[in-house]
Amino acid sequence: MDYCFNYFEDTSLTFDNKRVVIHDNEYLLCRAVVPDVAEMLHLQKMVYTDDNSWDAEVFESELRNEKSKLYLIMRQNDQLVAFIGASFNQKTRDVHISNVAVHPDFQSRGLGQFLIETMINCATFNEYVSLSLETRLSNVRAQKLYSTIGFKNIGLKKSYYQSNHEDAVDMRLSIKNEKETVNE
Repeated sequence: MDYCFNYFEDTSLTFDNKRVVIHDNEYLLCRAVVPDVAEMLHLQKMVYTDDNSWDAEVFESELRNEKSKLYLIMRQNDQLVAFIGASFNQKTRDVHISNVAVHPDFQSRGLGQFLIETMINCATFNEYVSLSLETRLSNVRAQKLYSTIGFKNIGLKKSYYQSNHEDAVDMRLSIKNEKETVNE
């Protein structure tokens, strides 16, 4: 949990780069910055071959919004191997995960789960109450991962994806903060 950020209303979400070990492999976990966009876009296209809704302009806009967006990347030997993006909504206290991508050669190594759990830790640390995300109806593997972590299927969003009008599974994870747990 030492790689979580603190949110201060008048400043950006902050995040300190860290070396992390997952299944005996070392990675560098960093906040994504605009110079990472080309690699992120390339990885996005490798993982989601039919989806062209994210372009360089969208990624750059997301990364520049440091007050409410946090994108984390993982590198091994200076190669981008995974990333996650999320929006932190102060009003609803929800963290919406907008993007998760793991290089095909690095899938099934715990990187996606690690990145999602990092966002959960950051949300919990900053007293957010939930995390939300959508995933393609056909992406059963992702749905299984999210369910294992504790996300619940709360419904379908019809024709959600622009590329092929595929439905999205809407998923949510409720966070119990320590104050609520103590008072129960």
